[in-house]
Amino acid sequence: MRHWNDQMLKTKMFISFSFVSLLIVGITCGIFYYKNTSDIKDQTFSLSNIISKQFSEMIDLYIQNIEELSLAISIDPSIQGILFDFYKASDPVEKEVVGYKLNPILFNFSYPKTYVQSISIYSLDNHLYRYSKKVDPKLTNQLTPDQLGDLAISLSKRPFVILPLNEIQTDEQRSEKAISFVRKITKIPTQTIIGFVNIDINVNAFNMVLANTNANEMEHTMSVLIVNDEGRIIYENGNNNAGSTQEAFDQGVLTQAATEGELHWRQADYLYTVVKSGYTGWNTIILIPKDVILLKQKRSQDIVLLVGVLTMLLIAAVSYLLSHQIMRPLNKLMRNMSRVELGDFSHRMEYSGRNEIGKLSRMYNHMLESISRLIHEVYESKLAEKNAQLSALHAQINPHFLYNTLNIMKSISRLRGIEEVAEISESLAGLFQYSMKNLQHPVALHEEIEHIHNYFNIQQHRFGNRIQLHCDIPRELLQASILKLTLQPLVENAFNHGLRRTKSGGCITIQAIATQGVLTITVRDNGEGMHDKAVVILQRAFRTSNPLNSYEDAAHGIGLLNIRQRIQLYYGKEYGLTFTSKPGEGTSVSLILPFVTENIECDKEGEAAL
Repeated sequence: MRHWNDQMLKTKMFISFSFVSLLIVGITCGIFYYKNTSDIKDQTFSLSNIISKQFSEMIDLYIQNIEELSLAISIDPSIQGILFDFYKASDPVEKEVVGYKLNPILFNFSYPKTYVQSISIYSLDNHLYRYSKKVDPKLTNQLTPDQLGDLAISLSKRPFVILPLNEIQTDEQRSEKAISFVRKITKIPTQTIIGFVNIDINVNAFNMVLANTNANEMEHTMSVLIVNDEGRIIYENGNNNAGSTQEAFDQGVLTQAATEGELHWRQADYLYTVVKSGYTGWNTIILIPKDVILLKQKRSQDIVLLVGVLTMLLIAAVSYLLSHQIMRPLNKLMRNMSRVELGDFSHRMEYSGRNEIGKLSRMYNHMLESISRLIHEVYESKLAEKNAQLSALHAQINPHFLYNTLNIMKSISRLRGIEEVAEISESLAGLFQYSMKNLQHPVALHEEIEHIHNYFNIQQHRFGNRIQLHCDIPRELLQASILKLTLQPLVENAFNHGLRRTKSGGCITIQAIATQGVLTITVRDNGEGMHDKAVVILQRAFRTSNPLNSYEDAAHGIGLLNIRQRIQLYYGKEYGLTFTSKPGEGTSVSLILPFVTENIECDKEGEAAL
């Protein structure tokens, strides 16, 4: 760290800018790369999921068509009549003759359906009648009596059964894959089983469905598989080995809850999506080679890497040039400041331009001028301070002289029997004595109340009995601590602004309550109140903390705003002063203070006055 601090600012700027830019560019490129990679995967999964759902729905439609065909065959009156004739015949040759009658009927059912390979009718005694579109097919999938018995049990619970893949040998070199759709034939109307219809569907018909869903950029790379729950592959595009017993799909993918993810299969990595059909029970799986995604990621990675390197080189070059441009005028400024250090305040910087360096040069010159001016001002302020102290000492003499004079007036008035003048002199002397104490130190509430009573005694000689003063203060709150001269100006405002035009019945009430550590003292009058405009002005003054001259106390120079500011400066912003006023109903002003008790004995005369 010490070695770093000793480096030149130019070196620090270059290294710092380069490091920060490298960090920012690296983080940005990393976020962009991983976000882009994640978006590619999300888009791939989304598109793959759409394709798999579409393909699964189309397969379901094909199987539904086969179901409708099997239903039409099973309820056909001609087929049911032929089966009845078959069961009545006793000669095997006669049974075969009866069976040949099914060929034209089955031809009519299968001819419009290009995806139907063959249609077979099984009797209950396992006699088979088959119509096939292939000439002389070699049968490899004839159902055994046991299989027919199992099918009868299965078909009692559901309308049809789809059997696994089987092969139909069309010639010596080629065979085709087919799935078998089996449905029972029931007698109408007794619903007893009289046979089974087996429809073989060529799986190559699924290629037509896939051709409709491959109109996208992944048509040459993705694989579409139809797999049953045992993992046997029923169909795979581009693969003639579907259904081979030597190969099965990963059943772990089919059993887990996730419908998309990554897997390793056939020695390759794939992104997959799985959609299970609720109709056939088959799983439609879309496999997209991960190499395709990695190729897109590689392109994004190369672009991000190239942009990042170019950006870092550009930032490094700019940071070097910028640090050089900044340090050259700063070095010149440092040389000039070394002269100021030696006490040369007359030297000034030469500057030009309006850039930061030019502003710094002007500020440097202004600083030198300010330093020179402050040297003289400090000397003059010291002289002024001493003169102010002498004036303050002289000003303190006048209140003491006036206080002593009032006491002399009180004594003379008492000697000569002028009691009213003596009372006024005594109250006024009390006011002066109370005001001469330190304003910044709090006093007990009963002292402020006593001061208010002195003020009220003087005002009574002016207003007579037109105005009454009522104090509603619990005894335990008389020792509460408040700032001096915060309550008396509120009473004075009530006299001067609320009750000055009152002819009779004027009343000023002082109440105090303490709840949850907060002392609330309210001064309320029943005078003329304030107009809405005056209330708005006073509230604006409270919000902006500007002096409000129209509501300042003329005698003491302490206004409502002054009282509020003193309380908040001393106790905190959560305390202060609130007021409400309505024209013709009076004004109520509340002081909100922390409830703190002073260890001062209550003056008995003050308590008696309350």
